[in-house]
Amino acid sequence: MNSFANNAAFALSFFICLSFFSPLTAAPDITPLCERLKHPDLCFSSYKESYLGRYLPDNAPKRTIASIIIKIIVNNASDVSRNLKTTVLEGPVPLTPEVRAKYGLCDQDVVSAMKELDKVRTAMESRNLKSEKYDMKAAVGFVVTCENELKTVEAQLPDKKQFNEVVALKELLENVEDLVRLVG
Repeated sequence: MNSFANNAAFALSFFICLSFFSPLTAAPDITPLCERLKHPDLCFSSYKESYLGRYLPDNAPKRTIASIIIKIIVNNASDVSRNLKTTVLEGPVPLTPEVRAKYGLCDQDVVSAMKELDKVRTAMESRNLKSEKYDMKAAVGFVVTCENELKTVEAQLPDKKQFNEVVALKELLENVEDLVRLVG
């Protein structure tokens, strides 16, 4: 075989391989969904930063996309909880007993919110709309309580990073609350 034929065969096989992988690399357009949420920029950025959305087909139903976004937010909540524990509660910075107690309560609230998010995802899969909305309100409520706990000792916080993470988590949960309403 001559070099032209070799190159043509190689190019053809390369494009055939690409055609098999295009559905795996294509992602659904989340723009219509994210634009209708309370914090659309946060929806776009959290979705794009996560590997989870990369494996959805272009024509994924809204409920599937919402379920993936909930998984992303559960991962985010897990990170917030881990940061509260390792950086603050177990960290080297000495805290007053009051601040330590507030961080501890806040961490419990974040863990409770993650449990509620898992319930929301389960309810979505079984199409239990009433449960979805109730569990979502509970999840948001836990994180709002956490934020309020930290606000009471805000002046004493050694670092605003964890407080800002809690606020971002609350905004993500508000987005999920809107998502549940939209896909319901």
